[in-house]
Amino acid sequence: MGIDLHQETITNLRLGINGAAWLSRAPEQPVPWKAETQLLFLGCKHLDGSAYRTLPDVFVFPRPIDPMRGSFSLKVDGPPLLIIEILSESTYEADLDLEHGKGYSYARAGVAEYLTLDPTGELLDEGIRAWRLEEGVYRPWEADGQGRWQSDQLPVAVALEGMWATVYTREGRRMLREGQVEEELDRERSLRAYEQERRERAEAEVERLRRLLEERNPT
Repeated sequence: MGIDLHQETITNLRLGINGAAWLSRAPEQPVPWKAETQLLFLGCKHLDGSAYRTLPDVFVFPRPIDPMRGSFSLKVDGPPLLIIEILSESTYEADLDLEHGKGYSYARAGVAEYLTLDPTGELLDEGIRAWRLEEGVYRPWEADGQGRWQSDQLPVAVALEGMWATVYTREGRRMLREGQVEEELDRERSLRAYEQERRERAEAEVERLRRLLEERNPT
């Protein structure tokens, strides 16, 4: 996978998951969860018990995060609810390894859901492979009938649209990806301008008719 696609995938997942958090928050309240990307997460262990320093591509905690944080630890922060790794040629074997790799370490750390994603399909035919933690062991987490991996920990789902990672709310709303936010804002601005112009034309027509009636029926 190209570096640009890898980073864009991470960005879109973070944007979507955090956007869904903003939609879910109560008025005047902080967001109920926060996704972070590629920051150091300490506390994971290899099979032999040695420290495993990981920088998950995307990981989600069930609370707001101090924007000044530069790293996280299992001891201080607890396990993330969800970790997503984007597969690459150099990392996919460790990412998919539930016995010796990250899958084992994340399960041992208590990460409830673990999802791996390959937008190209070159390393993973099905594009997404995921697991849920059951009694300390990862068990397969399957897609729903719409081809989306619906989280049990968060009211969001993850899927692929072609090569593009996409996040949905539990209600099925598709969150916008990088670039689409500005497209949507432009569309809304154009729509508002059109509606304003239509109102002005209507008001001008009403004024024209009012004057016409006054001319025909002077008081």
